Amino acid sequence: MESLPDLTPPFCSLSLAPGDVLYQQGQTENHIYVIDSGHLKLEHVNTTGAASISAVLGAGEILGPGLGKTARATQTVTAKGPTCVQRHTAKAFRAQLINDHELMARVIEMLAHRQEITERRLYALMTLGVRGRIAVALHDLVGTAGGHCVHGHEVDVPLTQLELAELVGASRPVVSSELNELRREGLLDYTRGHICVIDLKALNAFSQSLLPNC
Repeated sequence: MESLPDLTPPFCSLSLAPGDVLYQQGQTENHIYVIDSGHLKLEHVNTTGAASISAVLGAGEILGPGLGKTARATQTVTAKGPTCVQRHTAKAFRAQLINDHELMARVIEMLAHRQEITERRLYALMTLGVRGRIAVALHDLVGTAGGHCVHGHEVDVPLTQLELAELVGASRPVVSSELNELRREGLLDYTRGHICVIDLKALNAFSQSLLPNC
């Protein structure tokens, strides 16, 4: 993900340890955050207590209730590992947008890209089986949260099998079974906290074959 142009103060730099919560669903929160390094997990919990992950974002991404009209968080945001973020007030960030057209263009591009990902996931949830939903999700995650794989593969994304199950709307046992099949086919591997892509070209080709031509 291409980073945002350099942002000027005032902003507060925050360092998060793995598992630290940046803000909670339902919290009054009028800030905008930019990820300098690491990853953040965006998660929604429904009235029954069931969790659903909407995204995992990496360095250069922007998020926060301050982007919208209301000041109430609709998701809980948690650090997936050591993570550094910039915290801007909505007022200060919007002032920068008005005065910096390059920054405004990058923010629009970033949010438009995230909307495309959301639309692909919605299509996958409505039309594809679990294996297809996994492939589409991993394809998009590689572009937004993927990084160098320390286990010797092409790239990895920082997700457990349970988190991947929440992301694709399936049970963990079903996701685990499909991951085993994809591993036997040589597309990916996994560790306790990462999904490792062995053959990115093959994974991308598979995921694209499942989606409608635009």
